[in-house]
Amino acid sequence: MIRINIADIGPDGLQVAGSENPAFLELDEAGGFPCEVVGDVCYDLNASLARQDLLVTGSATVRIKSQCALCLKDITVEAGSREICIFREKVPLEIVDITDDIREEILLSIPERFKCSEDCKGLCPGCGANLNDEPCRCQKRKKKKADTKAEANHTWDALDDLKF
Repeated sequence: MIRINIADIGPDGLQVAGSENPAFLELDEAGGFPCEVVGDVCYDLNASLARQDLLVTGSATVRIKSQCALCLKDITVEAGSREICIFREKVPLEIVDITDDIREEILLSIPERFKCSEDCKGLCPGCGANLNDEPCRCQKRKKKKADTKAEANHTWDALDDLKF
């Protein structure tokens, strides 16, 4: 639980930092994320008051283990936000729980598909070779198909010769 005691906030604000068990993210129960949380949720927040309004800024991150959607390589990525901004109007002078706000920030930052790198080439659909590590093994098969296609006369082949 990530809580802020409003009474502890001074004129310069209140620094709140620490780590929290990732169970509150409920990633295991959600079922929609193909990932595993590795370690705790780490947060570093600054809380300040303007009259009765609370402003919390900072960061919250967690490490996630998953697979690249293109090459199926195991990867570990950091999810979360370094630009958290939570605003609550007219908060009472007591303890305010911002756990759900932090959970929402982290869940929204988790990508739908994980990639090991922006230039990942993925797997060859023909032979299954990881194109990041090795060349395609089905080039000979493709060459044979091209030779066979040149011999055959297909109705639609004339469309390939059109120039626009």
